[in-house]
Amino acid sequence: MLDSVVIANETIDYLKKEKKTSVMVKVDFEKSYDSVDWELLYYMMGRLGFNDKWVKWIKMCLESATISILINGSPMKEFKPRKGLRQGDPLTLFLFLIVAEGLTGLVREAKSSNLLQGVVVGGNGVHVDLLQFANDMIIFCQPTYRDVLSVKVIMRSFELASGLRVNFQKSNVGGVGVSRQELYVFSRCLNSR
Repeated sequence: MLDSVVIANETIDYLKKEKKTSVMVKVDFEKSYDSVDWELLYYMMGRLGFNDKWVKWIKMCLESATISILINGSPMKEFKPRKGLRQGDPLTLFLFLIVAEGLTGLVREAKSSNLLQGVVVGGNGVHVDLLQFANDMIIFCQPTYRDVLSVKVIMRSFELASGLRVNFQKSNVGGVGVSRQELYVFSRCLNSR
């Protein structure tokens, strides 16, 4: 987590020193662990090169769980969940990051299609587009309506694929070298603060 904070601070510091502009979108997911789509998780594990045996083990771990709800202090009949990751499980963070690789792929695809520009920092031209730790994410883009709209399209696409819902009302928009009026327009585009 500290790495993402350091990279974000260094990126913002570089942009300020070089008098460059950028928009940062801090993405907030609603009940992120509860709504992860298992099929996307299995698909992403395959895309990332996990052996079929590993995928089967994860399937067994997820699909063997049962839940019972207490109503007026009495347990109801058990049922099997069909999505979500158990909070507190040591595998949860790891599995969430595998699902989130789908978002990384969408950002990469948008950049290669010139729909999103992102930010380039340093003399070596390091691209900083998406910083992530678990369910906390920051997306860097250029301060153009097109780039911000592309971020929204990427997030909506990820919602459809993953089952995760972006809470655009709790997501934040910030900027470097961007006027308050522009930030207001961008936040209205994203329906966030």
